[in-house]
Amino acid sequence: MEDIANFASQIDNMKQQIRNIALLIIASIGLVTLPACEKENNGSDLPEDILILNNWIWDGMNEVYLWEAYIPDLDPDVEPDPEAFFYKLLYEEDRNSWIVDDYESLAAMFDGVETATGMSAYPVIYTGTQVVSFVEYVTPDSPAADSCIERGDIIYTIDGSILTTENYFDLYYQTTASFGFADWDGMSMIPNGTRISLTAIELSQNPVIHDEVIEYEGAKIGYFVYTQFTTGENSEWLDELNGVFGDFKSAGVSDVVVDLRYNPGGSLDLSAYLAATLAPVANMESNEVFVELVWNDFYNQYWVGADLDEDGKADGLDSEQLRIRLPQSDLNLNLPTVYFLTTAGTASASESLMAGLYPYMNVVQIGTTTYGKCYASITIDDWEEPKRHNWAMQPIVIKYSNAEGFTDFVDGIPPDIQIEDNLLYAKPFGSLEDPLLAQALEEITGVTPGMKKSLGPETSFKSIPVPRKPLQELRVDLPKRR
Repeated sequence: MEDIANFASQIDNMKQQIRNIALLIIASIGLVTLPACEKENNGSDLPEDILILNNWIWDGMNEVYLWEAYIPDLDPDVEPDPEAFFYKLLYEEDRNSWIVDDYESLAAMFDGVETATGMSAYPVIYTGTQVVSFVEYVTPDSPAADSCIERGDIIYTIDGSILTTENYFDLYYQTTASFGFADWDGMSMIPNGTRISLTAIELSQNPVIHDEVIEYEGAKIGYFVYTQFTTGENSEWLDELNGVFGDFKSAGVSDVVVDLRYNPGGSLDLSAYLAATLAPVANMESNEVFVELVWNDFYNQYWVGADLDEDGKADGLDSEQLRIRLPQSDLNLNLPTVYFLTTAGTASASESLMAGLYPYMNVVQIGTTTYGKCYASITIDDWEEPKRHNWAMQPIVIKYSNAEGFTDFVDGIPPDIQIEDNLLYAKPFGSLEDPLLAQALEEITGVTPGMKKSLGPETSFKSIPVPRKPLQELRVDLPKRR
């Protein structure tokens, strides 16, 4: 297990590095005069706390933002709303940069820790402005799990109120709320009288919410549901993931199905590790390129000239900050083919896992088109000590491609086999009645599960925008500008 221990150590080191990023950024800004970034305070009437936030946003974005060259020439000393100011700076095609006013909560979320009920729900417009919400999954050992809420349950009311596009988010994201449920009779939603009160607590949420070895038609097939690329606060979720792969390896699985239907992304380094564990052993052992990284002009030039491996010469295009390679994994399964289950909620590191494996093995994608994010971000909090505020930015800083140059999938990655994830008729994870899993089993064995066709009648509800987690993809040590 030496390779796994080394990888865990690398992840811990990267976590520490990300906590120092902001200090490095501000140090670099202070060491150089950047004409495009100079903003003098011309007697601004804004409160000091607003000026501090605005100038922190301005300096940080002009330092690391991928589209730094396209930042408009705005004056941070006249913008009254820091959040609005941040979004004014974004490139027109950027739909993935975020800003929040609670750094500690954001940092904890990257480690899988957040205040939550453990229930992931997907809201849709039922009729007119009325909203219902389908439970996608429930985190084990959470308040929702303890209350016996299950995948496929339909939330019809909260605190007795019918849900609408106007009240849904305020009601759903309360700390404590009473949820009323309904059943679908094939034509309409029928309230079933079930009411469950839930209080959100601080949860360290295991991203592996289901795993098993499925024995079907003489084949042993590893199947797991993965909801976030995170190692946890102390690498506990990396240990959990390694336990799953260890079980698969011990069982001698011939194929693996990775369920990424509800995975919005996370660490690119962890994505590379999963790829190394799934890929043909020859590609893993030779440390093939997983993804290529493109930064803004300054950082592209810096990484080419830097000597990060300390061998006495510039790293060039092979810099570890310009290429992520497949790491070593002693749990490598040496698979020729891997199967992924996807939806529009499959994003970022999830997409990189599929794309990064394209050059080395047969990748079969079942479900619907993914979100479409070929970019990665870092976290920037306040760089001063003592800190002046508790905000954090999550700007896009790189664009990635696989070893063959595949990128720009901003409209998502379409599946090889199109099947809707119909939550009206959701089945438990691992059930042969789950149409997406059943299709994967058919692709593997050539035999259709007898219960595969229980999809239910065609129904179509319009989803409403759901704020996805601003997950952190990169944990890197940025250079000082000189």
